[in-house]
Amino acid sequence: AVFPGDANANGVVDQYDVPYIGFAVGSTGPARILTEDQASYQTIPVLWSNSFPDGLNYIHADADGNGLVDVFDFFVWNNNFGVEHDAVQPISIPDATATDASVVWNNDLPLIPLTAFQSASIPFVFDIPVEQSINGMAYRINYHPEHFSQVRFRGDNNWLVADGNGISLQENNPGQIDVGVTRLGPNSLNGGGTGGILEIVIIDDMIGLIEVAPDTLSTYIYIEELLLLDGNLATVPVTVDSFEVKLYRPGTVSSINEAENNPLQAKVFPNPFQGRFQVQTAQTFHRIVITDALGRMVQTYQFSPRKAWESEDLALTSGYYYLQLEGEEGISHLRLIAP
Repeated sequence: AVFPGDANANGVVDQYDVPYIGFAVGSTGPARILTEDQASYQTIPVLWSNSFPDGLNYIHADADGNGLVDVFDFFVWNNNFGVEHDAVQPISIPDATATDASVVWNNDLPLIPLTAFQSASIPFVFDIPVEQSINGMAYRINYHPEHFSQVRFRGDNNWLVADGNGISLQENNPGQIDVGVTRLGPNSLNGGGTGGILEIVIIDDMIGLIEVAPDTLSTYIYIEELLLLDGNLATVPVTVDSFEVKLYRPGTVSSINEAENNPLQAKVFPNPFQGRFQVQTAQTFHRIVITDALGRMVQTYQFSPRKAWESEDLALTSGYYYLQLEGEEGISHLRLIAP
């Protein structure tokens, strides 16, 4: 028998079934006889002729039992998500202590500190060697729900789905987002790319959250139980760290900003700016990185150590941008506004 949606047959319908259903898309075999009750075991009349590389039969991917694995099988997966129908066999996540693949948060830049009502978009990418094939992935994003009024994950820009030959699915619950991404069919891509964007909004009651000194709180976002699968559904080791979001009580951001996020004592002017802006610091710096509000790199400048710098003419669209100034005494972060 098969349980609809449990494509990897491990006893539970979850995000780790998505790469299996996706891998088998386009395959056909004998339809099941009784398919009305899609929330219970269904009898297999005969196995299909094809199997996954690990030996599991393709019939487990045919969630709706019509004899064809296609995108409609994901609807049944969604309806049965979270159902444990048997003793659950844990997913085996490979040791990632020695690997060339990694997840990089926010272009490897720290996030500007946030306070009540403020929002941020945090991108992350999969840095994977170009010779490495990838056909799917599944993982869980964990966060502290009491620190955010909204957390939304956007996976539509994942590099595995950007060409229209993949699908990104998610299940949302307070404090966690379960994500499954897959190519459609055994149709892997080499190398890595954009994983997605996490959009967060800080709660409005920061005074209630941080009642006493030190007026600051670090909250963390985690990608956990990450399963990365190659073109043969073999696991690919990948390292991933948590991402820190610093929260501050209203009225304390400026002073803490200067102490912790501006060790070079940098100033930018005019701000807002049109065309050009200038930077002055008390400590020397040798590199400037400009990113937009989504954390995407706009421009990078490298030069000999100095305490003053003027930009070239920049035709930036209206919005917020961030400057990262790097020097021997530390890294300063400033907000830049293009009107």
